[in-house]
Amino acid sequence: MATASAPDTIPVGSAPHSLAIRPDGSRAYVSNSGTGTLSVIDTTASVVTATVGVGTGPWAVTVTPDGQFVCVTEPGSGTVGFVSTATHALIGTISGLTVPRGLAVTPDGTRLYVANSGANTVSVISTATRAITGTVTVGNSPETIAIRPDGLRAYVSHPAAGTVSVINTLNNTVTATVTGFHVPLGVAVAPDGARLYVANSGGNTVSIVSTTDNSVIGTITVASSPAYLAVSPDGTLLYATNTDSGSLTVINASSNTVTHTLSGFATPHEVTTTPDGGYLYAANYGDDTVGVLRRPAAITPDQGPPSGGTMVTITGRGFLGTTSVLFGQRPAKSFTVVSDTVLTAVTPSLSRTGAKAAPVTVTASGGTAIIGHYYYQLLPIIDEISLSSGPMTGGNVLTLTGRRLTGVTYVRFGTLMAPATVLSDTRLTVTVPPSALARSVPVYVTSKGGVSNSLSYTYVSTAAITSISPVSGPAAGSRIVNINGTSLSQVNSVTFGGVPALSFKVMSPIKVQSITPPHAPGPVAVVVTTSTGATATSPQSYTYI
Repeated sequence: MATASAPDTIPVGSAPHSLAIRPDGSRAYVSNSGTGTLSVIDTTASVVTATVGVGTGPWAVTVTPDGQFVCVTEPGSGTVGFVSTATHALIGTISGLTVPRGLAVTPDGTRLYVANSGANTVSVISTATRAITGTVTVGNSPETIAIRPDGLRAYVSHPAAGTVSVINTLNNTVTATVTGFHVPLGVAVAPDGARLYVANSGGNTVSIVSTTDNSVIGTITVASSPAYLAVSPDGTLLYATNTDSGSLTVINASSNTVTHTLSGFATPHEVTTTPDGGYLYAANYGDDTVGVLRRPAAITPDQGPPSGGTMVTITGRGFLGTTSVLFGQRPAKSFTVVSDTVLTAVTPSLSRTGAKAAPVTVTASGGTAIIGHYYYQLLPIIDEISLSSGPMTGGNVLTLTGRRLTGVTYVRFGTLMAPATVLSDTRLTVTVPPSALARSVPVYVTSKGGVSNSLSYTYVSTAAITSISPVSGPAAGSRIVNINGTSLSQVNSVTFGGVPALSFKVMSPIKVQSITPPHAPGPVAVVVTTSTGATATSPQSYTYI
């Protein structure tokens, strides 16, 4: 009912690399890079029903959205082949490419984007005319391409450079280059288009990139050398093949946690899912097979507050006739069987003696099984803020220390919100957002465990000097000078011509009294500095005589 078993295997050609499934789910197509062929798999019978010759070293493969054609790159010959899914025959090739490797088709099926790894470009090909209609210069050695579901952006990995290029597909220009990756290879976009996932094949992580501002917003640790990625059609699971360890990692996309690491693969390359998400197909480059297995069971989201009340979706199989859903020892507040493979449940509260990692157990007509674990998250706590005040313009960086800060994505300053950079479970940093008013606001964070306590932060208006009195005095100094202005409460320094005042005292928010230091005759600037680092200069000079 719950757990994934070892994959079944289907023999194909030599060194299979890429695979794609027709939109109706009836056929899978596998590029055999060692034999120059494309294997056609009947997904119902799990057998190869045809083998198509497509040229030397076929690499990446995709199926057009209408299901009529399979497109495959051929790096050795610098071509892309078109195969008819009706006749299983090669019906044409497009030449003029330079070591083409990755490719992707736009959601409307009108264009192919092909990575020319030997020319640092991406070619744009019309699927109607089968002609190159544009060329986009990108980074060094482009490898893999993914296109956002809305078709407006294409993402290209550059393993040698450690970057990902972002292409605006409306005008075919590079709008951003995202950095900070470690030999990025596979890329995949979430079905809602909000996130890009990047496999750091030179390490053991998958990076998460916001497609809104192209910033890296998180990393997920997996087994060694994650190579290629796929996202389930419902967006709840992310799959990563791990070439070095011969495994496939399953990641819960709502919590960015690894739920399964599945073994039994042989140097797996690309992975994909059936259109309904029920099965996984992975190209076993190391033993000339395709591994097939049912979608692993999952709980989404798999984290929430100890008070319960969170609606979760449980996927697996054998859920018809479900009579019980337990979170640890406590029954779900309610559950609904949606289908044989999906049920929903509302989490109970965490008991005082309950484990925070609660096994989720489903009992149905076919028996009882543990589907996975649901993690009760305790409230985050803030103990200290590095600065208690700052300018209304914001921009200063604060460090928050506390407990259970892992999972915090934003810090709130009253009604304002700023992205958090979590350094550890006890420490994070945040750049203060600007405020239109000088005021004190509560600072707090939220996570899946709930809302933290709050500490106070004060926005201080910018100091200004309106006048000084008197405006002149002896070169020997020791003259009392009143500095008048606004927002002077935070003044911690006064200088005359760059020389610190002999002493000063903040009398009120509108007045500071200072004693002049000795200085050579002539006019000098009077400057105050506040505790936030802001400065203000008197509109009148002070003249030493």
